[in-house]
Amino acid sequence: QGMSTIVFEKRGHQAWITLNRPAAKNMLNGEMFVELADAWQEVRQDDAIRVAVLTAAGVEDFCCGGDLSQVIPLWTGAKEAQTPAEERLLADPLIVDRIMLKGEPLYKPVIAAINGRALGGGTELLQATDIRIAADHAVFALPEPIVGVVPGAGSMVRLARQLPWAHAMRILLGGEPISAPEALAMGLVSEVVSLNELQSRAEHYAQNICRQAPLALQAIKRTALETHTLPWAEAFRFEM
Repeated sequence: QGMSTIVFEKRGHQAWITLNRPAAKNMLNGEMFVELADAWQEVRQDDAIRVAVLTAAGVEDFCCGGDLSQVIPLWTGAKEAQTPAEERLLADPLIVDRIMLKGEPLYKPVIAAINGRALGGGTELLQATDIRIAADHAVFALPEPIVGVVPGAGSMVRLARQLPWAHAMRILLGGEPISAPEALAMGLVSEVVSLNELQSRAEHYAQNICRQAPLALQAIKRTALETHTLPWAEAFRFEM
C-alpha cells in the first residue's frame, strides 16, 4: 500500500515498513503517526505476516525524531484539526504509545534496518524493535533535554532495561551522538554493515524468521517481554 508518509509492502510472510519523508529527515509528522499506527495494526492482525522490517528511505536519515510543530498545537488546542489525519490525532491522544508499541505490545518479531541518523524519536522507535542492523554511518542520540523536554516515548523506561545502566545513561543524559560501532559495543544494535549490505542483511534475518514456526517465535518474544522485570519465580511460572 502506498501511503503518503510511509510505504507498507507485503512480501510473502514479511511486512516491510519504510518511513518515507527523506526530504524532511524522515521525521514523524502527524500523518506519519497515523499511518505507522495503522501499519503496526495491520502487522498485528494479518496472520500471514510473520515478521516486520522497519526501515527508511534515503541514505542519510533513518528518523530524526518527531516533527512536533504539527502535532503539539493540536494537542494543546492551539490549532483545530483540518485533515482526517489531524482528526485522528486529536481523537487518539495515545497514538504515540501505539506507534512505539508501548500500550499494546507486538509479539511478532520486528527487524530494524537503520539506514542513517536515528535522533530523538528515531532512537525511541528502534527500542521497540528486536533485531537491529545499522549502516556503518548511522548515529544515535536522544537530544530532547537540550530543548527542555524528555525522551518520553519509551526511552526513559526501555533503554536502561535493554542496555547496561552506564551505557543507557550516557545516551539518556549526554545528548551526544553515539556512532554505529559504539552502538554495537553497547548492545543497542545487533550488527553493523555497510549501507549497500543493509537491505540484504535485513532480508537474511527476515527469511530466517519465516523458516521458523510463527507461534513459537511469538511465544518466545512475548515471554521475554512479559517476564523482563518479573521476579524469577513469577517469570518461570509465566514461561511454563
